[in-house]
Amino acid sequence: MARNRRKTGTLGTVVCLALGAVASCRWLCPDAALMLAQSPDEATRLLQEYVRIDTSNPPGDTRKAADFLAAVLARDDIPVTRYESAEGKTIVYARLKATASPAAGKALVLLNHMDVVPADRSQWKIDPFAAEVRNGEVWGRGSFDMKGQAVAQILAFLRLKRDRVPLARDVILLAEPDEEVGGALGARWMIANHYAEIDPEYVIDEGGFGSRDLFAPGKLVYGIAVAEKKIVWLKVRAEGVAGHGSQPNDLNPNDRLVRAVGRLLASQGTPTPGERPGATSATPGAPSIVEVMKARVGAFAENKFTNAIQHSTIALTWLKSGVGDPPKINVIPSVAEAGLDCRVLPGTTRDQWIADVKRRLGDPSLKIELINESDDPLVTPQDTPLYRQLEAAIKRRHADAIVTPILIPYGTDSNAFRPRGVKSYGIFPAAIPADVASSMHGDTEHVPLAAVVEASQVLFEAVRDTMAK
Repeated sequence: MARNRRKTGTLGTVVCLALGAVASCRWLCPDAALMLAQSPDEATRLLQEYVRIDTSNPPGDTRKAADFLAAVLARDDIPVTRYESAEGKTIVYARLKATASPAAGKALVLLNHMDVVPADRSQWKIDPFAAEVRNGEVWGRGSFDMKGQAVAQILAFLRLKRDRVPLARDVILLAEPDEEVGGALGARWMIANHYAEIDPEYVIDEGGFGSRDLFAPGKLVYGIAVAEKKIVWLKVRAEGVAGHGSQPNDLNPNDRLVRAVGRLLASQGTPTPGERPGATSATPGAPSIVEVMKARVGAFAENKFTNAIQHSTIALTWLKSGVGDPPKINVIPSVAEAGLDCRVLPGTTRDQWIADVKRRLGDPSLKIELINESDDPLVTPQDTPLYRQLEAAIKRRHADAIVTPILIPYGTDSNAFRPRGVKSYGIFPAAIPADVASSMHGDTEHVPLAAVVEASQVLFEAVRDTMAK
């Protein structure tokens, strides 16, 4: 583990806002549009520079990204501590100390990850690491997940320092690698090796966001993530007898695997025995998260996101078979494999889920291997000062907003902190169109610059007001 601190001078000159950025303000309040029109565009500069640093995982090398973030913080005389969990896996840690003595409580952490999923350049219409600005939106891998969200956190963190905001407790900015592959060399490594240097009461991470069309038709809904589904990644393997493609046989592993996976996918939406949608709540016996959300929001919009938060899901993400490279078309292989990304509702264990997958595959000869699993989901309570301040800051901008706790269908680093009793909330507090949310991990990933600016303002206000004695 390498560790160092650096300091440099004051913030340099930043470029002015491209006029096109104001166009995306249709999703935001008038004050945000006014700020965009009048202020230096620090958000644009930071986000473009950040996206242009390729941190695709694998290999997930974050050294250049860490250099970039450390330099940004150093310009405001904020000391940075760097950790190396493995070669190329750099972690950035910065801390604003409480001005109150004694501090009112444990620290608040602004948590983000530097790594991004790979981009298939052949499917992108632009360079995924060029960070082009189009109609007020930055396009590129990681622009939304999660470098745009990270920039919003960084801007809020810098403003706490620049405005000399009185702090009743420490505020930590923590940028980590490895989230996109489970976090073993990122959040989990820090928790295992340096928890005493974090030890927070609160974490603000990715997960939720606001939207006028994703959650419910015609309603502005902000979802603050308080729990997530359990990740269970499986490999299904069929073994058979190799032979000549001109002579089909009943022991072709491809045939058996395709039929079994077809049965499994056809059963999507069938509850696992004993499963209740969104069963977990912060208080035993209380309504589930999904039930609370439905009570506040009403009827959900019909889309892949709302489907995923109500059901356990299975995505067939890869198939592997064939002999040779490229595979010979006239050879029946002896092995065929499929990768399944399963996201399981709270309340269903790993063993229950795997047993149910075996049952639905309907072929006892298939072998199932567990590739990875996340912790069993825990729920963060919403009755806390930070949750209330996040809700208040959102509603100051959007009086018509419905703010609700949500269960998210994907995994985040927050899930590593919840077992320690940390109150972890996932929120990018700006309103985004459904197409932005659905662009995560896709070949059209983009984020409105106006949303990054508004999110930074909301985060700043929520943290500032939580920090007030």
